[in-house]
Amino acid sequence: PLPAPPGLMWLQHGGNLRHTSEQNDGVSRYGWLMHDGENFGVQEIRDEGLVLRTEFVKQPGGEHGGDWSWRVAAKMEGKGPASLLSLFFYVATDGQGTLRPVLENGTRLAAVAGTAEELGDFTLTFLPPTGEGGEGPKYASYNFLAAGVPGLHRLTDLVRQSLRDSSLFSPPGRPRRRFFGVSSTGGLPGEPPRGQLLLHQVTLEPPVVLEVTLE
Repeated sequence: PLPAPPGLMWLQHGGNLRHTSEQNDGVSRYGWLMHDGENFGVQEIRDEGLVLRTEFVKQPGGEHGGDWSWRVAAKMEGKGPASLLSLFFYVATDGQGTLRPVLENGTRLAAVAGTAEELGDFTLTFLPPTGEGGEGPKYASYNFLAAGVPGLHRLTDLVRQSLRDSSLFSPPGRPRRRFFGVSSTGGLPGEPPRGQLLLHQVTLEPPVVLEVTLE
């Protein structure tokens, strides 16, 4: 429905940046558990001990196909301390449509307000992370990226290039840890932008549940 549907990348700090559009990027298992092709779907991704389960539900209505919500649950299998995990939720245009960031505290991309040919005006909202059983808010660090993009096939390269090992994960009463966070603006040198990318990076210790809604 969007110029490009909202997407997901992830990074286990100490590992490689992964992207759902690159399914054979060394990910051990990737597939739909169930879906009806249109209104709901459940997908599971397994990657080096990390289990990502994504669920989407669409509610039909209005002139442009209705609203939907997208839930991502992340947990680690096996023992050992959980490494830091970054989830990157993004929306991009490819030469059509406009996107505007809605920032909270200057660092958290709380929502994207946009306009697209097929959708008219829309709002994509990134809800704060919660614990696995729906219990209370979960401590997280936030980074965001706003950049011109030369084409949707270059999204992973653009995000990889914008990562800097200078962000700090500082949970109350516990040691600080450095991690790779996106810098707030970026682009690919020598490649003129055709579209726009807005990306919300959430860094935390799994397990966690995050929800994204489109109105």
